[in-house]
Amino acid sequence: MIPSTHEELYRPFKGELRPARWRFLPLYRAQMAVATKRKLPLLILFFGPAMTGIIVSFMVYMRFSLEETGAAGPIAGAGLAAQWAAQLLEVHNLIIYSMKVVRFFALLAMAWYGAGLICEDRRAGAHLLYFARPITRADYLLAHFLTAFTFGCAAVLAPGLLICLVAVFNSPGFIFLTEKWDVIVATIGYSLLFVVVLSALILAVSALSKRKSYALASVFAAFMGSIALGGALSALMRKRDFWMVSLASHFERVADWWLGASRSMHRWDPWWSLGVLLGLTALSLAVVAWRVRRMEVVA
Repeated sequence: MIPSTHEELYRPFKGELRPARWRFLPLYRAQMAVATKRKLPLLILFFGPAMTGIIVSFMVYMRFSLEETGAAGPIAGAGLAAQWAAQLLEVHNLIIYSMKVVRFFALLAMAWYGAGLICEDRRAGAHLLYFARPITRADYLLAHFLTAFTFGCAAVLAPGLLICLVAVFNSPGFIFLTEKWDVIVATIGYSLLFVVVLSALILAVSALSKRKSYALASVFAAFMGSIALGGALSALMRKRDFWMVSLASHFERVADWWLGASRSMHRWDPWWSLGVLLGLTALSLAVVAWRVRRMEVVA
């Protein structure tokens, strides 16, 4: 047999490169798969938001249905217009009420699924595997943030959108969309603000805690404890401005401002509340970034 030499000539690449993948997606999908594996906690934690959305949507549907039945009667002209204006105001108030109710259910769901995201990684040493892969601190933080954000949107944004959609499609001539479109925008904006602030706070507490149980207790202590402290100070000092100590009061003030509530329990400038919430978000993200950087150095 005569030996032969095969010459490998350079050939230019003529194919197409695949687009770069988002590196946080595999970690985010894995966390969501683990979190949703057990169905009983999902059923218990999201029963409240689901029932709130369904009950309030049914009330909105009944309001418009009764008005359509009454519109066939002798009321006409200016009387009918005033009746529809009053009806839109009632639906508007129902949306405000529902947004203030679901936030407590959202706190429970987000704390349950988000409090252990970082501390459990550190306790189990999972971050050593994550940072051994081509993943950056920003990818790691974004995957954890989106996990808490997803559960928050399911608890706050989904019921609000359901109520708004029922109001739009059951109002005659889509009058709710044309007359109250700002309420729909404010509902989406307030829901996203609430979820973003709470997600950042929960991740910061998780990054500073050693166990999920400690993080859960710390989240509820920070949120519910501030409510108790604000109520006690306002009662002792006989000034409602001491409610500014409460984190929930700042959410409520922004909700009343954006959703256009006719009556508000708090009278301070809503820009103060918005500044406090945004400052808390920035501080929480800074704490998370600091802790994750230390985890990467150790890894």
